[in-house]
Amino acid sequence: MLGGGVDRHVRDIARASRTPHVIWHTADGADVVEVAGSGEFLALDPAAIAREGRTLAAWLRSHRVGIVHAHSVSEAARARTQWAAGALGVPWIATLHDVLFLRADGFEPGAGTHPDAAWLARTSAFLREAKAVIAPSGYLAGLARGNIAGLDVALVPNGSAPASDKAMAARPEFLARRPAHVAAVLGAIGPHKGSAIIEELGGALSGSGIAVVVVGYLDMQIVPGWRGDHVFVHGAYGDDEVAGLLRAYGAQIALFPNQVPESFSYALSDAWGAGLPALVPREGALGERVARFGAGWFLPQGFGAAEVAHELRRIFSPQAAAELARVKSGLATPEPGRVPCLDEMTRSLDALYERFGIDPGAPASPTPQLAALLAKNLDGALFRQELVRLADEFAQLRAALEHERGEAAKFKAEATQWIAKLEADIASVQAEIAREVEARRALGQQNVQLQIHKDAFDLLPEVIRKMLLKKILNARS
Repeated sequence: MLGGGVDRHVRDIARASRTPHVIWHTADGADVVEVAGSGEFLALDPAAIAREGRTLAAWLRSHRVGIVHAHSVSEAARARTQWAAGALGVPWIATLHDVLFLRADGFEPGAGTHPDAAWLARTSAFLREAKAVIAPSGYLAGLARGNIAGLDVALVPNGSAPASDKAMAARPEFLARRPAHVAAVLGAIGPHKGSAIIEELGGALSGSGIAVVVVGYLDMQIVPGWRGDHVFVHGAYGDDEVAGLLRAYGAQIALFPNQVPESFSYALSDAWGAGLPALVPREGALGERVARFGAGWFLPQGFGAAEVAHELRRIFSPQAAAELARVKSGLATPEPGRVPCLDEMTRSLDALYERFGIDPGAPASPTPQLAALLAKNLDGALFRQELVRLADEFAQLRAALEHERGEAAKFKAEATQWIAKLEADIASVQAEIAREVEARRALGQQNVQLQIHKDAFDLLPEVIRKMLLKKILNARS
């Protein structure tokens, strides 16, 4: 199972469905089985699955697995799906969550939706064998039908729980420089979701009073904080915190600078659920949903940072204030299907499970032990994305620490120079004061002597005083 929206989708199903779920996370060289809701995770030795397959099948059977639901078409996911279905004698269904069934590099910007023939041949053979294939949007269903002749694809939009009213707070460093207008970007933003465009927006929005707040993080910045003057990164968040964070940051619209077409977008559902209109590409499910329900605007074909900045400036201009208010007010009116309901999605999936699933009967007792299957050392491939994220975060924290150390050293050097200057100035002032004191002391002694002389002068007869004064005046003239 992959992360992000796929992980959210699977956990929503496991939590809301009428049937219990066992989740099998798999990647090349790594397998972990999770009993949903129990907190139980079993790291398996991939080499032991073939060797101890009967034991693993018995364990799965003891948990009453009656159908396998694949949420990826990767090599590892297809192999494990087919093995489990065969070992248990049950069917499988598959949900397409993205364009990766067309080509393995489908998330690379510029890859497009033109299929890789060799890859599509393998994924289409797998999908044809599934009892049902599901897509969350008409866009993705159309891609599958158009590229795999005769494939029947059921449309089941990804459902969301109602928006939470949980109160949240913006980070203090944002509030200290709060801009006039805020456009929010939701999620973990990598190249396929437009991280390079967000990076360039900092310069393109110069002097606009507009900031882009990433509620989540960028591939080039995990840690919270400003990235230049017009991009702020909040950091990781919980699904129940989205609406509160959007309110706290004063977001007025949601921005989607995606470079690869979306297959559905939980982020759009979250934004609409919080009452924010969206600025989206025309391609993919984002364009499909905004075209159907309104509550947003379209970016021009082939847009870059300059075009995004132009649209943001226009939307937030005084001339467009009435338009922004009108588009936003439309979200206050309930619209069926705009934000699909979680209960409706699980009802649709439960119906498919009941239609195609096999009743495995009562659970076996006791539950088979998997000691021989457990991995002694878990291969990192399964958690590679998480490890990369943690490595990036560590690198950025270390860079931030080195920056702070540099700033501290610079401050120390400046402070040392300032202290030395102050000490020199104080010494100079003290010397000047000492000289002034000595001069005043000398003047005081002179004044005392003059007073003595004056007193003696005053004791002389008046005739002599006049004569002496006359001599002094004649000497000065």
